Amino acid sequence: MMNLRWQALALIALILISVTLTKTGEKISPTTQKVEANISSAESGSIRTGANISFEKNQSVESNAPLLPKRKWEILDPTIKSEAIIFSSLENGFSFFSTNPEKQWRTASLAKLLTAVIVTEEIGLNKKIPVSRTAITTDGEAGGLKSGEVYTARDMLKIMLLTSSNDAAAAFEEYIGGRSYFVKLMNDKAATIGLTKSIFYDAAGYDDNNVSTAADLLKLTKYILENDPDIFNWTRLQSFIVQPTNDAENRTILNIDPLASNSGFLGGKTGTSPLAKENLIALFAGEKSREIIIILGSADRVKDAETLLKWGEIAYEKQ
Repeated sequence: MMNLRWQALALIALILISVTLTKTGEKISPTTQKVEANISSAESGSIRTGANISFEKNQSVESNAPLLPKRKWEILDPTIKSEAIIFSSLENGFSFFSTNPEKQWRTASLAKLLTAVIVTEEIGLNKKIPVSRTAITTDGEAGGLKSGEVYTARDMLKIMLLTSSNDAAAAFEEYIGGRSYFVKLMNDKAATIGLTKSIFYDAAGYDDNNVSTAADLLKLTKYILENDPDIFNWTRLQSFIVQPTNDAENRTILNIDPLASNSGFLGGKTGTSPLAKENLIALFAGEKSREIIIILGSADRVKDAETLLKWGEIAYEKQ
């Protein structure tokens, strides 16, 4: 009997414990569900918040980015009859105006910009460059070089760029081992820079087989600004005094680029030949950024450049 009584009591205790746990579970369950719901809500809210933050950051980046110029479409495009034109910002690549940017055209002396790159990077600015009798027989007398004179490569480059001296370009060809080797360096460098539609046959650009495009010349300009900026800095000089390293006599070299007197001019190069007509690369300090004008095959490059600059001032709202 005692055993039956203890077994009955144990059974009753188990039933009571089971009922108590069930009720407790019922009380805990809603709480648990509520907590889980809050966690789920928090996680969901975190995702939305994260998305919102990301979006806000994107908006912030956009708002801090320089605003592109806004075109005033009531202002008509300029009438310019050059073979190819690029007028754009050097800061963000924004194109104000372009015509036939991929059209191949004779470079004339614009090739001397690539020559300057080769001299700067392959020869060095402090090397002494002699002027031979052969060099001064090259077509043109710009620069006033004389046989037997010796100049630093830096001064010879200034003479070549400011006066567009073919004799100076020929002296560089001779110094490095001849025209063929110099031209190979030019074309190798052109390929490295990505001038896919350009080919060069001499350092001066005298050969009319030297061709490029406005788009390629823009790439060349950007390369120079990033790697050899002194090349354009020199072309800003309206004049400079030069002296051979083997002579006490000095003389003044004048910049033949008519745009060099422009207060906003940041450098550039001209090129001219009967077949190429008038070519131009010119950098200017714009209202909001540096601007570049490349003109190929013009009847009057200075007039065309001035037309583009004036048109850009009224055709775009610089923001």
